[in-house]
Amino acid sequence: MRKPYHYTECGLDYVYLLDGFRVIRTEYGPAVRVINASELDRAIAMAIIRRQKKLTGQEVRLLRGLLDMTQEELGRALGKDAQSVARWEKGKTELPATEDIAIRQIYLEKSGHRPRFIDTSREVGELKKRVGEVKFKIKGRHTWSVAA
Repeated sequence: MRKPYHYTECGLDYVYLLDGFRVIRTEYGPAVRVINASELDRAIAMAIIRRQKKLTGQEVRLLRGLLDMTQEELGRALGKDAQSVARWEKGKTELPATEDIAIRQIYLEKSGHRPRFIDTSREVGELKKRVGEVKFKIKGRHTWSVAA
């Protein structure tokens, strides 16, 4: 069995490939060709999403890259600025739990695994703007409903 390949191209320092790669010779020396690297990156992303551990800065950067979003775009989607995203990615500040969950949700949505939370969130936000309060009334003896 050959030695596992340390797959740092994904931006994570803990991923090793047991197979699915070939060492090729180039005019610049040996290089590694990963079979279907984009699919591998998506598989790595799903493994990260499903883990119970908090996202690391490297993982946030990988997911953001796979989402094809800039730091500004991801920050806007989370209600934060680009500098907040940059600090999380560099490990300068801790990623808050709500943003951790939101980043996972955004990835799942964009990869087709979940309904769009962003759309739902926007709809709720718009509803909150239109409706200052919600009143309920009881119908019959035990059924509650929204009052008109």
